[in-house]
Amino acid sequence: MTVKRSVRAEDLALLQLASDAQIAPDASAVAYVVTTMDLEADRYRSAIWLARTDGSPPRRFTSGTHRDTMPRWSPSGEELAFLSDRTGSDQLWVIPRNGGEARQLTNFVEPVTGFAWSPDGQRIAVVTRAQQAEGKVDPETDVVRLTRLRYRFDGQRGFLHERRSHIWVVDLRTGTLERATDGDWDDDWPAWSPDGSQLVFTSNRTEEREWNAASELWLLRFDAVGRTVDLSCVTGGPSAAFGRPSWSPDGRLIAAVGHFESWAGSARHKRLWVMTPDGNECRNLSADFDATLEDSLLTDAFGPSKPGLLWSPDGRWIFTQVSEQGAVRLYRFPVSGGAPECIIGGARRVLDFSLSADGRWIAAVIADPVDPGSVWLMAADGSSSRCLADPNAAWKEEVEILGPEEMWVSSPVDGRPIHAWVLRPANAGGERVPLVLSIHGGPHGMYGWAYCHEFQVLAAEGYGVVYANPRGSQGYGETFLACTRGAWGEADMPDLMAVVDAVLAQGWADPERLGVCGGSYGGYMTNWIIGHTDRFRAAVSMRCVSELVSMYGTSDIGVYFSEWEIGATPWDDPERYRRLSPLTYAPNIRTPLLLLHAEEDWRCPIAQAEQLFTWLRRLGRTVELVRFPGEGHNLTRSGRPRHRLEHLEHELRWFRTYL
Repeated sequence: MTVKRSVRAEDLALLQLASDAQIAPDASAVAYVVTTMDLEADRYRSAIWLARTDGSPPRRFTSGTHRDTMPRWSPSGEELAFLSDRTGSDQLWVIPRNGGEARQLTNFVEPVTGFAWSPDGQRIAVVTRAQQAEGKVDPETDVVRLTRLRYRFDGQRGFLHERRSHIWVVDLRTGTLERATDGDWDDDWPAWSPDGSQLVFTSNRTEEREWNAASELWLLRFDAVGRTVDLSCVTGGPSAAFGRPSWSPDGRLIAAVGHFESWAGSARHKRLWVMTPDGNECRNLSADFDATLEDSLLTDAFGPSKPGLLWSPDGRWIFTQVSEQGAVRLYRFPVSGGAPECIIGGARRVLDFSLSADGRWIAAVIADPVDPGSVWLMAADGSSSRCLADPNAAWKEEVEILGPEEMWVSSPVDGRPIHAWVLRPANAGGERVPLVLSIHGGPHGMYGWAYCHEFQVLAAEGYGVVYANPRGSQGYGETFLACTRGAWGEADMPDLMAVVDAVLAQGWADPERLGVCGGSYGGYMTNWIIGHTDRFRAAVSMRCVSELVSMYGTSDIGVYFSEWEIGATPWDDPERYRRLSPLTYAPNIRTPLLLLHAEEDWRCPIAQAEQLFTWLRRLGRTVELVRFPGEGHNLTRSGRPRHRLEHLEHELRWFRTYL
């Protein structure tokens, strides 16, 4: 019997992350993306693969050393369109299914971020921030004049007013490129009507758009030669928050997910709606279904994907992801009303999915705690499932991946069950081991049934790892989700500490060697916890929040996000902002603290870490700040490969030193 080795930090570069499984219209093959790290070049590589559904071995379909992503079959199934950065930035390419050279369809200054085939396969709608089709216009000055609140967004280059996302249409017959939308707003997620005469898309064209989080549905109509003739709003206003629009097969309805409380953001469930194109009728198909219809699971190992809503060809069902109890499942909802059916359930994560043209087959990328993701094929009712491709099969044979133990802990607040998981180190022996509490971000994300490289590495290093979904997390009902409003830290710390105590009661973890860590809101909670208890001997706070007034004014989402989450503006209730800011309790912090932060994080700007670092250094406490240049808020998920590994090594160094 071969002895497997432990997972190492550098195994992150060995993972082959499958994503975006797209079944061919005739169900004969599934195209999917495999993403890997190139540490020497310090970049990612992605290629499109094909797995035949007859059981033949998968084969690589696109070649080269660049990033090929988002494969989408033409309606006939004879071609694949995809995005590739082989000429510098993501542009739209198309390649014949039976082989041959790929040809480039766009040459924008800015990357293409999304696209959609027209039903006849003759046109493709593309989304880009470019203001012109090709070439480059040098600015007259590098001085920036700002007149609106929302002038930047994390992960995007430049200022928003300089480059707005708009929709263009490529005509494959003539090679021409026509602009379809314009204006001082962003347009996204185009979807063609079945007859190709209309295009629905998302946009925020409200007068209050600089301080709200609205997402409206708009409709473009084209004439017989493809010229825009009409524009109308399907569902809009400052309270609308809708996305992922999709047409019914007969063109009579548009489905979308969302709600009418845009200011609440992810603190409200995204529900399933169907509406007429004129906006006169709008029905909520999931009003009695207490879960959000999206993927809310947070982890550090997954490939790029952009799943939407899918209709069955007969128009009876709408397929969508659902987040519940730490899992991301695939459901189908009856359009006529009634209870939905779970198609892919269990303790796993459905990263993405697609449906064959006849509606009989589903392709999906599915992950679980011991599998970063494999490509599966199954019948549309969830039966007859089989794995088509497992890119990490050889690696999983080599390493020991630990499965988590599930726990439910009674909250000391109200007795509600709190969902948690524990990884016990394999080499624990008979001695008690240090225990690390990891806290997720959001605050309305969730941990759950998916592979997390950070957790596996910590457990391989000899640490027990406990992670939980305290109140405020997705997956346990809308009441549970929203109860942290105006009570950050105060509402959820008791749940987290109860989970730690429940693990300690099992007897294998050392109560004198406790660590705590988390990113984003998890960083906020790390700062909060060590300001309210001395039980932890080491803390690692990543991309954190420490002071809420400055967060309001400097974060890219600070205004609308803070006003809902904190429940007031800073001038209406300055005492609440002070009370809920971890910086207020910095004089109480005795736990050695490591702050890991990206310098170009616009979501939680680096000043959040700098303030806490300055206070603690002045107070003579043990604290260190590590800065990552050129990185944004998603450093640990999509940052440069070397920085991701360095980030993990710094976390390990801190726990090795103080635990």
